[in-house]
Amino acid sequence: MKLLRLILAIFIVWGLASSCEKNKDIQFVRVAGVSMDEFGMSKSIVRLTLAYYNPNNYRLQLKDADFDLFFDDTQVGHSMQDSTIAIPARDTFYFPVKLEVNMGNVFKNAMSAFSNKEVTIRANGRCKVGKGGIFLPFPIKCETKQALNFF
Repeated sequence: MKLLRLILAIFIVWGLASSCEKNKDIQFVRVAGVSMDEFGMSKSIVRLTLAYYNPNNYRLQLKDADFDLFFDDTQVGHSMQDSTIAIPARDTFYFPVKLEVNMGNVFKNAMSAFSNKEVTIRANGRCKVGKGGIFLPFPIKCETKQALNFF
């Protein structure tokens, strides 16, 4: 009887291990929308909608996102998301972000932004991605260059 349980346990563990495949990385597509919630001299609240693509054949969930936003290597904001977002299989999904922007760092960086024709926007952080209640850490790394057309 003990041998039967042991063999059954081995087959269950083997079946679970073989059914798990490696997740493909979620790909940053674009910034889909930007709106200003609050504007202040020391701190502002900006809402962004980020578009990502899930190349996997299965749905996932994203939760506990925590990242910093940089303009030309100067940290200008921080965001923490504790909500869970459903990620469809092989489709683009939209990730709403509430970002607290440190206006002091934005103003420090303003002169170099006016002298350049573009600014590098970078986000670094982490989140948890998973399915079936099992979540693994996933790095948030995206970078884009944004043209500045003031005139």
